[in-house]
Amino acid sequence: MKKILFINPSLRLHSETKFLPVGIASVMSFLDAEGLEFDLLDIDINDMENNAVEDFLENRRYDIILSGSIVTHYKWMKWLTTKIRQYNPNSIIVIGNSVAGSVPELFLKNSKANIAIIGEGELSTAEVLKKLVKDEDIGSIQGIAFKNKNGRVIINDRRQAIKKLDEFPMINWNFFETEKYFKKSYAAAKALKGKQVRVMPVVTARGCAFRCTFCHFVFWNDPYRYRSPLNIVAEIRRNIENYGCNYISFWDDLSFASLPQAERFADAIIESGLKFFWSAAVRVDLFGNPKHEYSRRLAVAQKFKEAGCLSLGFSLESANKEILKLMNKRIEAQYFLDQVKILDQVGITSMISVVFGYPIETQETIKETFDMCLTAGVYPSMGYLLPLPATGMYDYAIKNNFITDEDKYLDSITERQDLCLNMTKMPDDKVREFIAEGAEELNAKLKLGLEKNNLIKTGGYNKHTSKKKLSKLKREKNSLILNYSNAEFEAELGSA
Repeated sequence: MKKILFINPSLRLHSETKFLPVGIASVMSFLDAEGLEFDLLDIDINDMENNAVEDFLENRRYDIILSGSIVTHYKWMKWLTTKIRQYNPNSIIVIGNSVAGSVPELFLKNSKANIAIIGEGELSTAEVLKKLVKDEDIGSIQGIAFKNKNGRVIINDRRQAIKKLDEFPMINWNFFETEKYFKKSYAAAKALKGKQVRVMPVVTARGCAFRCTFCHFVFWNDPYRYRSPLNIVAEIRRNIENYGCNYISFWDDLSFASLPQAERFADAIIESGLKFFWSAAVRVDLFGNPKHEYSRRLAVAQKFKEAGCLSLGFSLESANKEILKLMNKRIEAQYFLDQVKILDQVGITSMISVVFGYPIETQETIKETFDMCLTAGVYPSMGYLLPLPATGMYDYAIKNNFITDEDKYLDSITERQDLCLNMTKMPDDKVREFIAEGAEELNAKLKLGLEKNNLIKTGGYNKHTSKKKLSKLKREKNSLILNYSNAEFEAELGSA
């Protein structure tokens, strides 16, 4: 019997906030349903330093080791595969998610991994493991890339995505120490003040119906698909009954692509009688697009509120029409204003995101975006344009020689709140200065009372070996994630 290990990496070591890992949990649940057995090393919830990870690998032997992460953790995942190979020299290393799937040849050539899972991982991973445990050839498996005996990277045909997400088994969270995650629950702190927030993620959809040029996600080449409302409600009921969950974070790139889809979902929750709070990711045209009468959009938003929705995350990204065109957002700024207005009317918080740093960004376009936020009365989360593989802006950066060595570039990146690659015509310090000035002015005009050193959220916290504590939100001046509310971090959640 071959021994199999899953490794859940840490996205925010020592952070006060932890997220139950949807991607790896979905694959593990599928494999469990297929009868495969495995162990789990959860680096994230245990805040394991690199030396602790090394100790674990040195003292245990596994035949197959699997892990995966988003592509911004490219450098650390290369480190992990190196250490696995050092201490488990005969193991087969399988890496999934976008860190390998978006750049399979590059990752395999520059790491010690043997196999990369491309796109939707459940079926491909199951087939790989079933072959490996029998020492059979994996050469015909769709949806993977691998190194052959000569070290050459072979990229197989893509696997067609499963059309009906309802066919996947419900995620089994019993593999994880859920109580530890609940103690580091996030979000909804303001609304649930005085109560313990027990947050669980639920996937309602995969991929996105749109193709913005800055947006990177795992299911880029697959069609947008969503689960049936009844299937989602069944999982929520299980989470409430089995885990005492009281808040659902719908963990999607795009939870609702249309108003009718959104309304069906809200109706299903209301009809179920379940009581819980939730948040989701949408676009500004869900409630902002005038193709539906204002009264209809308002009515659906009211259903969201009745169903327990506390907040919706969506993006303005930029108020400048030319930048929006380059982004391929296919929205009008007025959509944004109308959506914020509707959500305000029903009492749902708008969690706004903007991106600075498109090649034509100027001091004037930065101000234009801040002015739009002021008109809407919102203080957004802000970040730099971070070109990532499988996006239009990544291709642009390569074509225009902003990226000349992909491996070196991906080694250097952190997160969108850090200036990893400036493609504007402005110096780095000027970009930072203009955004800092806009943030301070917006804070003053909205009378938020945020202190100057609390305007800009700390950057670089994703670095695996960082011991920086985030609970007090000590922010750095050169970072560009701006926190729209302290409540998310400062609310009292009651006793555990």
